[in-house]
Amino acid sequence: MKQPSVILERRGSVALDDYVADVSWSGDSRRLAVAGGEGKVFLLAHDASSMTARSVGEHGMGAITVAWQPRGAAFVTSGQDSRLALYDAEGTLLCEQRPAMAWTTAVAWTSDGKRLATAAGKQITLWSPSLEKEHAFAPSSATVVALSWDKPGRDLGAAINGGLVVHRVEPPRFQMRHYKWAAPCLAVAFSPNGRYLATGTQDGSVHFWHLSTGRDSQMRGYPSKVEQVSWSGDSRYLATAADDQVVIWDFSGKGPEGSRPLQLRGHTDRIECVAFQPSGNYLVTGGRDWRVSLWLPGKSSSALDAQLTDSEPTCLRWSPDGRFVAVGERGGKVSIFELVRIA
Repeated sequence: MKQPSVILERRGSVALDDYVADVSWSGDSRRLAVAGGEGKVFLLAHDASSMTARSVGEHGMGAITVAWQPRGAAFVTSGQDSRLALYDAEGTLLCEQRPAMAWTTAVAWTSDGKRLATAAGKQITLWSPSLEKEHAFAPSSATVVALSWDKPGRDLGAAINGGLVVHRVEPPRFQMRHYKWAAPCLAVAFSPNGRYLATGTQDGSVHFWHLSTGRDSQMRGYPSKVEQVSWSGDSRYLATAADDQVVIWDFSGKGPEGSRPLQLRGHTDRIECVAFQPSGNYLVTGGRDWRVSLWLPGKSSSALDAQLTDSEPTCLRWSPDGRFVAVGERGGKVSIFELVRIA
């Protein structure tokens, strides 16, 4: 029996007067918070036929990140003014903090939304959902470039120059483990099953550790630095990008050591965004070729669908329910695509 095809169908777009630096979905998949590169913070709402947007705040000199609290009714933004701002679901500013003099360049909520981690320069700060400071520490003398929690929200991973640092957060005790690597690490991601910790590096490789033993492996041969890594919901696949190719490592069976990766071709310029569906195996990518592509690794090496954008995609995020993909562009447009099955 022929399997139904799956496509990305555009459900709406809105043009903002700002470069889109980051987007984040609300827990009910009905709203988007947007960080503008020139500083504005937007709140977008969508339904089956339309999208609306309004400005709700601003960061001096530019906004950097935005992250909606999982299962909650608030979102946090950071900017080049060193402020951390907390908004409710209607876009009302609840409170502000200045965790450090440096910019807050990475934020990460635990999956239950009960704790927030931020990175500013060399410092990591842990916050309550109401943005009350719980703990601050510097994992090393290097700048923290990325953060990621494991699924239970107990271990916090940080990417630095010299490897990955994982903090076991069990107040009042905070234990640290250092997974060393000579090159600067640019990303950090725990597999959903808790077995692996992966990173992309400045030296053009992907590195991962077996968390049960500490044993590490490296996949070399990338033509440039690797900044994007994403796990499939079942932890089988790790998606990365190498210029205009999607490179997928298969962690089933004995794992990817000594094997050849899956290579997905369809982009014609460097891929900037890679994201697996939260609880499924569909993958979306965005590239400098102004293209957003949909893939199903392991089933086909060709894209299931591709949608052209008006400018280069800067970020893309799946909705928590896995139905929609939000795409932010350098030119200021934000679009929502729905994953649709057709006969």
